[in-house]
Amino acid sequence: MFNNLFIAAAKTGLSSWIPTILIYVVLIGGLFWWSSRRRKQANEQQQKMRTGLVKGAQVVTIGGLHGVVDSIDTEKKIVTLDVEGVYLPFEQRAIARIIAPTDGDQETNITKNEDKKENK
Repeated sequence: MFNNLFIAAAKTGLSSWIPTILIYVVLIGGLFWWSSRRRKQANEQQQKMRTGLVKGAQVVTIGGLHGVVDSIDTEKKIVTLDVEGVYLPFEQRAIARIIAPTDGDQETNITKNEDKKENK
């Protein structure tokens, strides 16, 4: 089958293959551009989230661990999470999302959570 294509191409010349090759090149180039653009947007969104990370915020790590930010070391890019009294250090990039940003008062967030548990 492929031999017939090459023979036909040899008889008709390369000029009949140029539009087909150009279409494939444009499609592949478009896919690469679209993929890199989405990756760039996702990276920008993650970076915004990480810069908005503050002490007292409730977060989830990429491993699914829920905790409250206890401290942030911007030089080493390490975040220490308080998980029910256990303090665990994580790299900033291990924070997947912020569940509830803090209002600046960690006690308020804790009492809100306790009130929700009592109402259930």
